[in-house]
Amino acid sequence: MFFAQSCAVCNAETESGVFCPVCRRSELLLEAMPGLLNLDGAVMGYKYSGALKEMLHKLKFEGESKFLQPLAEEAVFLAQAYSESCFDMVVSVPTDAARRRQRGFDIPESIFAGALAVKGVWQPQVLTRIKATAPQYGLAPDKRRSNVLGCFEVRGSVSGAKILLVDDILTTGATLDEAAKTLKQAGAKSVYALTLCGSLENFKK
Repeated sequence: MFFAQSCAVCNAETESGVFCPVCRRSELLLEAMPGLLNLDGAVMGYKYSGALKEMLHKLKFEGESKFLQPLAEEAVFLAQAYSESCFDMVVSVPTDAARRRQRGFDIPESIFAGALAVKGVWQPQVLTRIKATAPQYGLAPDKRRSNVLGCFEVRGSVSGAKILLVDDILTTGATLDEAAKTLKQAGAKSVYALTLCGSLENFKK
């Protein structure tokens, strides 16, 4: 299913990324998400399903690092399609230290580092995770919020900054919202979020 130069949906030849141009258009959401208390705006890029979902699961739970490159290439297409362009800094949601050591990489940082340099100053070190948390996958929405409460810390100055916060997946938004709260408590003027993919059904009434 996942071969270089081959679309993960239709197997058509493609130069980079996960999808061919036709399938990319069908998978791209660029959906603005409402109702996240501490975020000034949040956009999910692609549907959290099919090839992307399988790749991210293999990255997170099996350490399959071979999927980092096609996902990073797909993030470049997403960054080009994302209309907001002016930020003081771009910050990724950090993985906790033990999980990062186990995997050998940080997924959001690895995916977005090369894609969003033109959107603002890339500063992944600004936000750090100071408390280990259980994986959010499988937790109920209320448990997700309590799971990440107080788990982030800002290191460095974000005073008055307009920040783009990036992550791999948006499901309920609990992690992103907690990260945005931490950045704003440290003085950030505004925090927007962009994720590689997201679960749209979690936000449907």
